[in-house]
Amino acid sequence: MRTSLIFAGAHSDIASRIDGMVTTTLGDAAEHKRPTMGDVANKVGVSRQLVGLVFQNAPGVGADTAAKIRAAAKDLGYTPNLAAQSLRRDSSNYIGFMFHADHSSMQGILPAMYRHAKAAGYQILMSVVSESHSENDAIEELIGHRCEGLVLSSSHIPPTRLQRLAREIPLVSLGRRLEKVRGGMVSSNGEAGVFTITKYLLGLGHTDIAYIYGKTMRDADFRLEGYMAAMEINKLTPRVVTVDGDFAERGGARAAGVLLTENLPTAIICNNDQSAFGLAHRLLQAGLKIPEQVSIAGYDDTVAKFPFLSLTTIRQDPDALAKATIDDLVARIKGEKTLSETYLTDVSLIVRSSTGKPRRDPNLRV
Repeated sequence: MRTSLIFAGAHSDIASRIDGMVTTTLGDAAEHKRPTMGDVANKVGVSRQLVGLVFQNAPGVGADTAAKIRAAAKDLGYTPNLAAQSLRRDSSNYIGFMFHADHSSMQGILPAMYRHAKAAGYQILMSVVSESHSENDAIEELIGHRCEGLVLSSSHIPPTRLQRLAREIPLVSLGRRLEKVRGGMVSSNGEAGVFTITKYLLGLGHTDIAYIYGKTMRDADFRLEGYMAAMEINKLTPRVVTVDGDFAERGGARAAGVLLTENLPTAIICNNDQSAFGLAHRLLQAGLKIPEQVSIAGYDDTVAKFPFLSLTTIRQDPDALAKATIDDLVARIKGEKTLSETYLTDVSLIVRSSTGKPRRDPNLRV
């Protein structure tokens, strides 16, 4: 049997060329046919409905029978079509999660989101933002899969669009605080975290402390507030290097380039670990020693953990962030909460080898 790829309008010439290249035999189709729920039922000797109950985690199926059904499914290579199941239910039990592929904080948050969603009786459906897949694309994709609520991580969507969206579907913003949006806002306490790490460096004897401010990063202003407050309380002049555009590794490297043209501060705090990574790499290329000539600190405790980096940082608790996010969204899905609410999770100082006492000669130029 021959199968044709069908194209519309002007693409018919392409279709005719490809048509001659695509052939499928009946034997091949049968060989690669995906196992069905009926195949599992036949193998175990039970009804198809009973198999369906097992994969919906519904009550009423004995433990031994359920184990046999799952074993048979594994042998056959059968996996349930969860999207089709959701269409047959009033509730899809899906929570949509939009996040950015290049954000290192997702390493800890993703598994925690899965864990807390499962405990609440929901499944996470992810849509990743990248250069070829915009935030709007990701949101429409999640809504199209009938998600009951959305979690938007570090979203750059305009507030007016989010206001409309929050009226249509339960919504939680993770890592971005918003005003006038009827949704949940969950973030780590950035101002407290950066205030704490600045105080720590002051306690080591540093007075010339620079801050790398990636202004396009969500909630960047709150972290900057913590630095400014600590410097003001100690009557010290702040030294802020503002990074446009990329606020991660590339931004940190650019900030290092700026500082290398000036008297180098004795300590530098970056808006996140990725920025600190880029900055440290550039300073090492210039021949500087960390922390002997300059101390470096970050925020997040993601790449900071790498032994070759060993960054002093502020740790935001991914489990606490995920739990607060899921708890708030589930309450909105169930109609228990409708008004805006902001929840800030606790942070903690993690001291590693990238920080130390200030160098003896404060006036260092490279």
